[in-house]
Amino acid sequence: MSTQIAVVADADTVTGFRLAGIKEGHAVETPKEAENIIRDLIKKEVSIIIITEKIGDELREFIDETTGSRALPIIIEIPDKYGPSEERVEPLRELIKRVIGIELVK
Repeated sequence: MSTQIAVVADADTVTGFRLAGIKEGHAVETPKEAENIIRDLIKKEVSIIIITEKIGDELREFIDETTGSRALPIIIEIPDKYGPSEERVEPLRELIKRVIGIELVK
């Protein structure tokens, strides 16, 4: 398997990653379009696929099936240009509180 990295996200996020040196970026507008591109990237044996949390939420079942049945690709979910989704912030805040014993405040 290659060590290639690809981004599947909105146009602004893809542009940012391209400026940072990631050559393979796919701007998508619909969850179906994102799923088709991710399937193609898996066939191309891309090792790391970066997607936005919004896409991850919309394709949760597909992503869980994909990552649950194989070691690669690793699918990493990041916040989009609007910031992290509230569902992601609260569990992370609780995990930090449990691990280091202090609570983070906004």
